[in-house]
This record gives sequence, C-alpha cells and structure tokens, in this order.
Amino acid sequence: MPLSGRTLPVSSELRWLLDQWQSDGRWPVPEAPRPTSAIVLIRDAVDGLEVFITRQLDARGVEDRNRWAFPTTSLRPGDVRKLPLAGWNSARCARALSIENKSRALHHFSAAARIAFAATGVLLAEDVDREIVAAPQTDWRGTRSRLFTNEVSWSQILRDRDLRLRPDLCKPWLRWINTPTQLHRFDTTFFIATVPFGQEVDFLSPNETSGGWKRPGQILAEAGGDPNSIGASARLIVESLAEVATVGAAMAQVRNVHPLRPEVISVDGEWKVVIQAGKDPHGKGSLRDRAIAVGENDNDQNPGFLTFSGDDDEDDRTDEESEDS
Repeated sequence: MPLSGRTLPVSSELRWLLDQWQSDGRWPVPEAPRPTSAIVLIRDAVDGLEVFITRQLDARGVEDRNRWAFPTTSLRPGDVRKLPLAGWNSARCARALSIENKSRALHHFSAAARIAFAATGVLLAEDVDREIVAAPQTDWRGTRSRLFTNEVSWSQILRDRDLRLRPDLCKPWLRWINTPTQLHRFDTTFFIATVPFGQEVDFLSPNETSGGWKRPGQILAEAGGDPNSIGASARLIVESLAEVATVGAAMAQVRNVHPLRPEVISVDGEWKVVIQAGKDPHGKGSLRDRAIAVGENDNDQNPGFLTFSGDDDEDDRTDEESEDS
C-alpha cells in the first residue's frame, strides 16, 4: 500500500497485539464500530483558549494509564426516550452531523450532554423559564453518581427537574472511527461546548482519573510524540484547538464532520496509524459522508458507560481514546 496522508505511531498495547496477529498469520474479522459520543469543554483564559481534559492515574491492569483523553460514552436508550428537548430538533441535529438518521443524530448530541453532566457537572439545558441553567443545585452530585451507574436515565433526570436539553449548545467537531485492527471498535463523534455562564466544572470520576483545564499547547508539549500519552483522535482535536484563539472563534468554525477512518500499516517494520490525505477535518466545502458507520437500528441492549479507560460495565472497560493508536 502506498504511504499517503499523515502517519502517527501506535501505542505499545496495539503494537503488541499487531505483532501477535502478524506472527500467527491470522487476522480477526473486524467488529462493527459501536457508536459513542465525547465532550470537549473549552473556555477563554488569560493566556488563550483552554480545554478540559482528563488523565487516567496509574493503576494495575488498566491499559493506556496516564493517557490524555476526553470524557467519552456509549449511547444509551435512556438518552432519547421521552427526551425533553428545546432549541434544535432531531432533523437539525442530523443536518449538523451530515447524516440521514435523525434519531441517531439526536442520540449522539444527547449522549454528549449526558457525559458532560455526569463527568463535569456542566448542564447543557434550559429551565421552565427558557433560560439556560446557570447554577446547578447542590444535590446534583448524587444524581450524577447514579447516572454513572445507570440507576437513572438522562432523560428521566431532565424530566424530573423540568429541564430541556439544548443540543445547539454542542458543536460537532470531529468524527473518528478507529481502525479495524482494534479488539473494540468505536464510531465516536466529538463535540465541543463552553461552560454556560454561572456554572463551573465539578469533576467527578468513577475510577482513578484526574481532570483539569489545560492550554492545547501544554498538552501537546507534555505528550510529545508518545502515542502512549495521547491517542490519535485526541491529538487531532488538541492540535486543531491550538490554532483557535477564543471560544467564539471555535464555535464559529465550519467543520467537516466527514468520518475519519484511519488505517494501520507497517512502514519499514514499524506499525503506523495512517490518516489518509483529503479527509482533513478542517476542510471547508468538501463533500460530506451522509452514511453512518453502524446499523440504522439502535439495538444496543447493554450500552455500558465508557470513559477514561474505565466503565461501569465490566465487559466494556476500554474507551475510544485508548483504542485508536
């Protein structure tokens, strides 16, 4: 295969897996990518734009520990069942994602808002007076913990408190379908959002994860070229935001959400992730892929919570960020 596009190194975990498959001469049949959503919170600071990013602490048996990542979650049925909605409808969400499936589009937006609330306490919703929620109630930490363990659904939380989701507060930024060589595959839509006026980030994690505000340049400097420190999709997002001066400039960008489908190839005996040229997420005016990478039906009966290389479902303990490189 001719080498084209951008190449990035693979993580040590994926390199080991690829070496094993190559030595055995047997490659697994790729599984269908599982739809997920991720949230990238941004804010203006004195020294420029900052992003809220997490990092897994060292823990025995946890892959990709200390990797920079963004809160990521699979889609749950309760994200859209009887969902109170304001601002955009499902058709508008589908146009924003350039896909035909309106239900799936709204599902991605709702899941992104859910993980924002569960992990950071940021609520992207409006109240009965049609005002964006400014000051979350003091008892919401308990509610967020129950959301982590799936004891309560996201739509139920909104209904119980007379709130309505505001999908227009999330902006689709990048869609990433990790490589067919992964044991677990994900079709992840990353959204950016700013913290509404009056709210503050209150980080809550179900595992040993830290989170905080960082300038994109700081993240790239600390990660360097080490694929064990940051995944390919997170790197692309951080690099793209390093070029943006303010929140306003970020939200005004025209993004091409054509899905990026990286490949893994061997270059001079070294495994590389290749992102093909011509599919730059910064591109404007290019044709958009109106297909979806997963089935039309939302038939996931066990959509565990995926975030920060951990999960409340013991069978799904790998997040999208830990699988891409």
